[in-house]
Amino acid sequence: MRGEFVDLDGVRLYCYAFGQRGVGHPIVLVHGSFTSSHLWQDVLPRLPKGHRVLVLDLLGHGRSDPPGTHAMTVAAHAARLERLLDVMGVREVMLVGHGMGAAIAARVAHEHPERIAHLMLVNPTLLAGNAAEGLLNRRVRRVASMVWLWKRLAPAWLASALHSVLLPCFAHRDTGARSLDVYLKPFRLREGRDAACAQLSALQRSRGDTVEALASGAIRCPTALVLGDSDPFLDDARSARVMDWVKTATNGTATVHTLPGVAHVAPEEAPDRLGTLVGELISR
Repeated sequence: MRGEFVDLDGVRLYCYAFGQRGVGHPIVLVHGSFTSSHLWQDVLPRLPKGHRVLVLDLLGHGRSDPPGTHAMTVAAHAARLERLLDVMGVREVMLVGHGMGAAIAARVAHEHPERIAHLMLVNPTLLAGNAAEGLLNRRVRRVASMVWLWKRLAPAWLASALHSVLLPCFAHRDTGARSLDVYLKPFRLREGRDAACAQLSALQRSRGDTVEALASGAIRCPTALVLGDSDPFLDDARSARVMDWVKTATNGTATVHTLPGVAHVAPEEAPDRLGTLVGELISR
């Protein structure tokens, strides 16, 4: 795997390619908030052969640049993703998004349907139907409401708070603790703390912005929705609303899959099943 930094109008996104070029559409993997491209490491070898895979770190995450004055909303992340595809010379792709990354992928599919051949939404957050409640559980909302305080404290305070509120996203806490140590390492620096604060603030602003943009039109490509049956961000009522939204947005053509024993981080907890589902979707 060869990683590189791509300059997009003054900020650099880190991305790398996996697999061999083939006849199939490239697959682009988009992580969610407070994770990184590391999320997909166990999924990559399980993806169907014959497809180039592009994995990126969103702005302010992983190895990508801190945001500075650049926006961190779903709309802004989606615009950068679309620009990244242009720079990389990728015309038509399969998008796989997790968490906030699913909302980013859905927005790109809605705004640029000619570019998206297939769409997979994994443990989605910030989609219509649940966004009125933020898809930020109560503890995450509390951390987000304290951005004014985190900016005054040492970076480790916010990183520790995020570690605590995100740990229930993992079905297996020991594994989750180790993964969070990796994901949150950049946020333990001063610039990282400021990036985390910017993302927390943007998550709240992204709610209405995402609903307005995506609920108004259909997604036309073959689409799959993948949910963990123990996702703390998606209780039964919220899951039902997400499924209704996806069915409406795709005119009832989307397939829905529920993964038993999986919480919010399906790419880590069920990489075999996820790889299989990607293969099934891309064959449609």
